Amino acid sequence: MKCRKFLIKFFIIFYFLFSQSNAFEIIRDTELEQFTDDIISMLLQSNNLESEDLKIYFVKSDQVNAFVTGGQNIFINTELILTANDYREYAAVLAHELAHILGGHIFNTSIEISNLSNKALPIYLLGIIGMIAGATDAGIAGVMVGQASVSDNFSYYSRTQEASADQAAVKLLCNNGINGKFLIEFLKKIENVNESFALDENNYRSTHPLVQNRIGWINSSLENYNDCDYNTDKIFQKKFELLKAKLHGFTHPHYETEAVYNSTNDVDLYATAVSNYFQGNHKKSIENMKRLINKHPSNPFYNELLGEIYFANNDYKSATFYHEAAINNIDKVNDLYYMMMGNYLLTFEETNKSTEAILNLKKSLLINSENAYAWYLLSRAYAQTGSISLANYATAERYFLIGERELSYEFAVKALKQIEENSPEWYRSNDLIEILQKEVSKR
Repeated sequence: MKCRKFLIKFFIIFYFLFSQSNAFEIIRDTELEQFTDDIISMLLQSNNLESEDLKIYFVKSDQVNAFVTGGQNIFINTELILTANDYREYAAVLAHELAHILGGHIFNTSIEISNLSNKALPIYLLGIIGMIAGATDAGIAGVMVGQASVSDNFSYYSRTQEASADQAAVKLLCNNGINGKFLIEFLKKIENVNESFALDENNYRSTHPLVQNRIGWINSSLENYNDCDYNTDKIFQKKFELLKAKLHGFTHPHYETEAVYNSTNDVDLYATAVSNYFQGNHKKSIENMKRLINKHPSNPFYNELLGEIYFANNDYKSATFYHEAAINNIDKVNDLYYMMMGNYLLTFEETNKSTEAILNLKKSLLINSENAYAWYLLSRAYAQTGSISLANYATAERYFLIGERELSYEFAVKALKQIEENSPEWYRSNDLIEILQKEVSKR
């Protein structure tokens, strides 16, 4: 099957297979990433730490949990976001995890993830069973190796660290215009979690101290902030409700989503559009999304999803049209949007479209040079335009990222035979060869 038959959507999933064969599903979504970044940027206004300094990973899981690993890496389970009713509850969890990082807390892990990049299988959603094996996001692989495991008790929090983090979280919230009481509101939800959930060793309660103890610490800290009773930001709340709707349609069964989101308001239309998409009812999804876009034509995420639905139905012209609208209307374009546009343009198999695809893929890699799938697409685009040496170079970069060192070396050598001397790609190919030779010499 041609690569153009593969479906790319707003979520990108990477299945990380642990040494014990437990799957760890990382998702990427522009709407999710940007909303979270907005909240984190708000919380860090009075700190030296910048949101750009952090690595945020979202785990597709029905367990309510969030944790940090060594360095500045935060992992958030999708079910945790769905459990929160208010964006301030989500912000409170983020504040707590940021407090661990700002406090320099170190967490022990019980299982190391070995040979992650070699075992990773990226899967682009919406019915895709297979993809380009090994095209994993090396940024995730780099931080995860030897650092954390969702399949076991990855984070052991001491009472002292948790008390400190809760108190620091209240400070972050109250100093930046968010009601700190919502940390308590979220913890109360955790306290009422289903018994089967509470007994599961992978959930929030099992990796954190007793909720009642934490509420006591938080109330004590809140006494220092009498002016922390801030009102809700209605714009943030609406964005959060839409984000939750998307996540619910993605992570929960179709019948469940239809039962929860059963009206014709924006939020419910969005949830059922996503759910119907996965159910295979693309006609219903298109109907919902067109209704939303008619009301909100500049919403980039609506345009993105509708473009993806058309792409899934081989309507590449419409897919490109709506995705271009998404790019034009989003405040900050990330690497996924440019990568997706590059992939859409490649489906036309026309030289001028391939050239345009190259420009988009280069933009994607300029934002995130560790997007291995963007390197794969770039190699295809170069090959379609007859630039074989540059295709070899892009392939060398991709193999380097996914840990296929011998293949990376092989393609870097091939690239140097014909690549333009003193060009950026020529220098980088030489760098790859030198790095790989040094690795071999150290063995």
